[in-house]
Amino acid sequence: MTNLAETRKILGDLIAFPTISGRPNGDIIDYVRTYLASIGTETHIDPHADGERFNLFATFGPESDGGIVLSSHLDVVPAEVEGWLGDPFVLREDGSRLIGRGTVDMKGFLACILAMAPRFKAIEADLRTPLHFALTFDEEVGCYGAAQFRGFLDRLGIHPQIAIIGEPTEMKPYVGHKAIIELTTEIRGSSGHAADPRDKANALYFASRFISRIEEMARECARRPQRNSAFDPPFTTLNVGQITGGEGRNIIPDFCRFLWEIRPIPTDNGRSLLQDIQHWIDETLLPEMQAVDPESAIETIELADCPGMEARPNSSAMQLIGRLWTNAAPGVLSFSTDGGYFQQYGMETVVFGPGQMTQMHQPEEYILTSEIEECLEFLTRFSDYMTTDAAS
Repeated sequence: MTNLAETRKILGDLIAFPTISGRPNGDIIDYVRTYLASIGTETHIDPHADGERFNLFATFGPESDGGIVLSSHLDVVPAEVEGWLGDPFVLREDGSRLIGRGTVDMKGFLACILAMAPRFKAIEADLRTPLHFALTFDEEVGCYGAAQFRGFLDRLGIHPQIAIIGEPTEMKPYVGHKAIIELTTEIRGSSGHAADPRDKANALYFASRFISRIEEMARECARRPQRNSAFDPPFTTLNVGQITGGEGRNIIPDFCRFLWEIRPIPTDNGRSLLQDIQHWIDETLLPEMQAVDPESAIETIELADCPGMEARPNSSAMQLIGRLWTNAAPGVLSFSTDGGYFQQYGMETVVFGPGQMTQMHQPEEYILTSEIEECLEFLTRFSDYMTTDAAS
């Protein structure tokens, strides 16, 4: 098996890059490119329009269509100092725990596939079908890298058949997940002294009514769970996660912004819910606001629309996991991954990787060395499988 110490070293290097979503990721891209170039593997770079964030794609094996993708996102969520016992971007060991932002979500998997890359290179001539690495940017805030991957693959003339998304699932397979629509709403009213609120549209008052409407719709969805659903919870969820606005208790606020989301189950239409909310705004909330101040406005900005992943328990991706690792019945996830886009691009997709979901986005995030070892064992079996006739 590939040396655990080498994987740990690579993981430490990866954690040292503070690749928080939305920020430039050129440094970690250069690291991966240099590492793969050192073993003679060419990489292809797919830049975002801003020229500061990048996807990366690399291939081992024959120059033919099809193949299997091992995919990891490069970004991590922010790491506030509170709750951490050390620098989140310096890998620490505490017994069997490897601690740092991104260890489990999902640089642990990335470290494993990079540590296996020399082995993949060594057997390259014997690979029956191409083996690909697909590394994406800004998955955490809307799967933006994956959203542009189809054009990238089309330009390369490559159309893989299977994708393994290495999110932390305790090495258990998941074949479906909810979609997500991420939104920001801005409400513009009118400012003034709180002693005289006449002819003033208090942005926080109208925001509170909007948020109450979202809460009401969330309760309506919860009252209509999907029977026999594999999802937990078995209904579409809505959530308001952040709100800002106002300057002081004696000032009528003229602006409010809040962030919210819709996570539809596959049988629900998230777009329909969004349209219902917009209709209520246009017909009820905004007219009431403009009756007070005609210059008032409500604008909802769509930040991301990540597709769900249709559950396909008998797909070729699931059959591969069954052959190499476990025949346990696959599950579904309530959070989104890049897998929705990869499935949309024609790949049979499974979410399967090392580490525990409970560690995602937490202070003192960690992955166990035993979980790294399990992933390396799977990848060793996978490399052996890729040289058999069954992989053709």
